[in-house]
Amino acid sequence: MNRIDEAGEVRRAEGAKPTSGKRPYRFILFDADDTLLDFRRCEREALGGALLDGGYELKLDDCLSRYSLINKELWLEFERGQVTQRELRGERFRRLFAEFGVEGDAEAFGAAYLNRFGRGSFLTPDALAVCDALKPHYDLSILTNGVSDVQFSRISGSELKDHFDHIIVSDDAGFQKPSAGIFDYAFRRIGCTDKSQALIVGDSLSSDIRGGYDYGIHTCWFNPEKLPNESGIAPTYEIGGLTELLPLLLDERK
Repeated sequence: MNRIDEAGEVRRAEGAKPTSGKRPYRFILFDADDTLLDFRRCEREALGGALLDGGYELKLDDCLSRYSLINKELWLEFERGQVTQRELRGERFRRLFAEFGVEGDAEAFGAAYLNRFGRGSFLTPDALAVCDALKPHYDLSILTNGVSDVQFSRISGSELKDHFDHIIVSDDAGFQKPSAGIFDYAFRRIGCTDKSQALIVGDSLSSDIRGGYDYGIHTCWFNPEKLPNESGIAPTYEIGGLTELLPLLLDERK
């Protein structure tokens, strides 16, 4: 699989190792947030709702801008094993409240936020159409870092609820991407004994692509914003839109 450039021609992701012949994939592992689920919209609506519920008189746009950065930093710390997921839930709001000089119960606010976030089942463009097309040909699973009941709630509330053979969440696995532990857990769950049969698709170089690369499986970096790759990691493939998967994966099944 290669990337389709703006001229409509197929090219391999820069730095990818050469491959020969068609790839005999059977298992496709999708990341959830910012790949299939519209994380930013979920985040905005959850934060706005929690502020309203708590009676906080703060401007949503100002809070969201700072919260997004704080949350991203903490999830990176989580990926590196520097904080636990439970610590992350409250710490992000303690930091946010401190920046805005707000007195508030960060743990209670975090619970209200997660309650709202768990209802956020908004999809990214073409996610449903792509999963509809791939489902008859592949074993599709989700591999996501997150809170188990929240992620299950979001996926089960979406139009993708019947598309996946397995939904694997770091909370249940006891390991988070990019750790090999979550991939070991996932491969046992999906019944994959041959790494060459699996492909992971995700937007995060630090968790999805790093994790897959280190584990020895093929990776597809979903990069709709055309961000530069300064990670030092060479994904096997790169796509700018989910629909780019269709001619590539479905052609391989012909």
